[in-house]
Amino acid sequence: MGRGRLTRRALFGAAFAAPFASLGLAPLRAASTPRIVSLDLLPTELLLTLGVTPLAAANLPLYRRLVAQPLLPDEVTDLGPLTEPNAEYLQSLKPDVIVLASWQVGGLDRLARIAPLVPLQTIAGDVPALDHMAALLEKIGSLAGREAEATRWGQQANDALSAARAALGPRSARPLYVCRFFENGRNVAVFGGNGLIGDVLRRLGLSNAWQGRVNASGVASVGIDQLAKNPEARIVHFDRGPETARALERLAESALWNALPAVRSGRVTMMPVIYPSGGVFTAMRFARQLADGLPEDD
Repeated sequence: MGRGRLTRRALFGAAFAAPFASLGLAPLRAASTPRIVSLDLLPTELLLTLGVTPLAAANLPLYRRLVAQPLLPDEVTDLGPLTEPNAEYLQSLKPDVIVLASWQVGGLDRLARIAPLVPLQTIAGDVPALDHMAALLEKIGSLAGREAEATRWGQQANDALSAARAALGPRSARPLYVCRFFENGRNVAVFGGNGLIGDVLRRLGLSNAWQGRVNASGVASVGIDQLAKNPEARIVHFDRGPETARALERLAESALWNALPAVRSGRVTMMPVIYPSGGVFTAMRFARQLADGLPEDD
């Protein structure tokens, strides 16, 4: 391993650590901070990124399994499912504001009698996903009185992604399929388009091997045979625990899987789970995982 490679990684590590050192990750609820509850995974991540502890949030086990970071403090209580939060308990909390995803508003508009609803548009649309997530972070920062922190996180996320791009060096030449396996061993969710994962790949100068259609969130469900369309690509997939373990057991017995060019050539890399609809913090984690985890090609 050459001196240049070590230098690039050291620079990336410093750039990635900068926002955590300067802002800290210890969540707080200052006296001036509104009493906020979150009904979706993304606003929960955004609040915690800014160091704001929500009074409560929906589906804490799902957050811990799919988003994982920033860490969810033990004091945050669970409001129940994303689509059916416990309204009686929510009312007892006397929140100042309820933050939720725009897709939830139609089914949960009745909660406006408890506190004002602040919906977040979680789909980036025509705006680059990372820019959209930075704008949402600023919206949450304004709501929670942490505007300066939101601005700094946005800038330092850009710096960290630039450092990750430099750290990747020649490893960025090979196209990537980024996906998660379904338990049946026959299908995958592949990420592309203008979703968060697709935009991170673009920012890092990586070529997304998946050029097919995706939904508004940047995801497509396809058969594993579609991973043969670009025979030079590497497959990067996310570890979702038992679900992935069961998928890998089935794939090991699949003639179709074992015939894929990437599999035959040993170009399959598993990484810790990334929430594909996450925010700036998730984007930074994914960039770091790629910079640290993509191997050199032979």
